[in-house]
Amino acid sequence: MKNIFKMILFTAAICGALYSCNRYRSPGSPDDIEDRRTAKEVRYNLMGFHGDDSVVTADVSAADDTVREESDLIPFPEYEVEDEEVTEAFSVQLFASKSSEEAENFKLEVESLFDEIVIIDYKAPYYKVRVGETSTLVEGEALLENVKQMGFTNAWLVRIRY
Repeated sequence: MKNIFKMILFTAAICGALYSCNRYRSPGSPDDIEDRRTAKEVRYNLMGFHGDDSVVTADVSAADDTVREESDLIPFPEYEVEDEEVTEAFSVQLFASKSSEEAENFKLEVESLFDEIVIIDYKAPYYKVRVGETSTLVEGEALLENVKQMGFTNAWLVRIRY
């Protein structure tokens, strides 16, 4: 009986060793097409949540209402540039999307509503649809008010530097 038990135990150890050696194939073998350790990472998309390709301006608190008090104003920082001359302008952003097609379609829809230039600006990963270009902050704020009165309540003012 002891010999049978030893024989079964020895056979199980040999089978276990063969099984564990067979699980880890050498890199580049034909059976090692998919790496099981990283197979599920392909399906994981850090930025891929429901509605990610839609308008990203929906929950922007600064775009909801106009500023009520002088103390609520957030001043734009002043920059000193030594050797290079920087042109600064202000524009109103209406829409942002990761899809260039959505941005182009939105631009075509709203282009006829504005006398100002409507452009698409790409800054990874978003395509941004902006309207107008003013040289001063006061003109930019006036343009923003006009755009909001047209029904684009989530629009906001952006600073552009060239």
